[in-house]
Amino acid sequence: MASMIFGKKYKIHRLEYKSLIPLLGALVAFVISRVLYERAGIHFQGETYLGYWQFIDPELLYNDLWRSVFFLHSQPPLMNLFTGIVLQVFPAGHEEVFHILYFMIGIVLGISIYLLGISVRFPPWLSGIVSAWFMVSPGTVLYEHWLAYAYPLTAALTLSGFCLYQFIHTKRKYWGLLFFTLLSGIALTWSLFHLVWLFGITALLFIFPAEHKNVILVALLPVLLVTAWYAKNLLLVGEFTASSWAGMNIAKIVTFRTPEKERRQMVKSGELSKFSLILPFRNPLVYLKLLPETPHTGIPVLDEPETSLHSRNHHHLVYVEASNYYLRDALRIIRAKPNVYLRSINQAIYIYFHSASDFDLITGNRDHIFTFDLWWNRLFYGQWKSDETSIERNSSMSIEHVGWWIVMSFLIVIAGSVIFLWRNRWHLAEPETMLVLFMAYNIFFVTLAGNSMDIGENNRFRFTIDPFILILFVFFVQNTIAPSSISGKPEKNKLGLQL
Repeated sequence: MASMIFGKKYKIHRLEYKSLIPLLGALVAFVISRVLYERAGIHFQGETYLGYWQFIDPELLYNDLWRSVFFLHSQPPLMNLFTGIVLQVFPAGHEEVFHILYFMIGIVLGISIYLLGISVRFPPWLSGIVSAWFMVSPGTVLYEHWLAYAYPLTAALTLSGFCLYQFIHTKRKYWGLLFFTLLSGIALTWSLFHLVWLFGITALLFIFPAEHKNVILVALLPVLLVTAWYAKNLLLVGEFTASSWAGMNIAKIVTFRTPEKERRQMVKSGELSKFSLILPFRNPLVYLKLLPETPHTGIPVLDEPETSLHSRNHHHLVYVEASNYYLRDALRIIRAKPNVYLRSINQAIYIYFHSASDFDLITGNRDHIFTFDLWWNRLFYGQWKSDETSIERNSSMSIEHVGWWIVMSFLIVIAGSVIFLWRNRWHLAEPETMLVLFMAYNIFFVTLAGNSMDIGENNRFRFTIDPFILILFVFFVQNTIAPSSISGKPEKNKLGLQL
């Protein structure tokens, strides 16, 4: 059965039973590491984060789930739907259930990394090492113990790469349907993975002239489902989007990195609105004073300014119009002062190349393994210090807080992808080439969208594509140094260079 997964046409892609030993070793390392991490004090952070911005009021998740999710305009629906179902089915022990589910997601992630390695013809032992290394790293463990969408999305995106490879290699439609179902689930979980991202991937598959019909068949329903959610928001709140927060997010990277004195002058001259003097994501009551005509709908998730936890309800209807004001102000500043925006992108990129574990919302757990995490970052990421505050990370730069090995790996992956795809431009329909193209596309998209639209959590954004960066880094390095190690005979390496 294992050999059926990879097919019989190419012996190199067959997964013999002895090749499962490295995978088993990686899973054993995963389980042992979780035991040791929990003994060190790592615990699942669930209950605390139910009050975080992305979540609907827990009381509504319990008592008004389906209506609240349907009218949700600030976030795609799946994370809240998943959370609400678990809360309702397991009202007393939901945190333990989340912990078990995220542990199982970790197993899926570890297996997916291993299978990606096999797909690009790593020896099984190397795939096992790569998978084990990623799964026992502190950053991975910390995200696994945090109730948020970052970890499930990382697993789904990594698994989708393997499904794409299988779809192209076997031409079986169920692999294609699983691939696009995972992509639609990702797009309906995090708005960074925009409908444009999904359309772009669909367009890539039209490289196969003979497979247009199959691509349309497997992509149609998942793509329509995502499009329907965008259309729903257009009909209900007038925005064809998965998140009405876009204007407030871009205001953080543009408007509020412009000196206040300059903003006040631009407000006085009529260039900017009063929203440019109010920090984004304030209490809805603040915005209702400026937008008193915001309709009352009778739907709690849209009307209540505060949640049952006495925090701001970031899904209030007033945020839609407020975000539009923030967006218009940000675009005016970009046109008038593009240097401000460019400096902010530079700062966002600085944060992007921090270790994924160097992130404020998981510091409660990280404190239990601070020394281990610090030395892991130093040895494997080239980041010497991890003691910046959030304010320092957003306002200044220090070479000691940059993960220089991350930068190096990223640059090798970018350069290697360009060379590889150019050298193989007449063979893009090959499964391995298309898989590299898919991984490179996601790395490019997340880097561009994440660093141009927001600032503050950019290294968290990168975590979702870290498995792709790792796989491609090892792929390009191995095939430059030892191309014969894959097939056991001299050949052109995968960059198209004869060694």
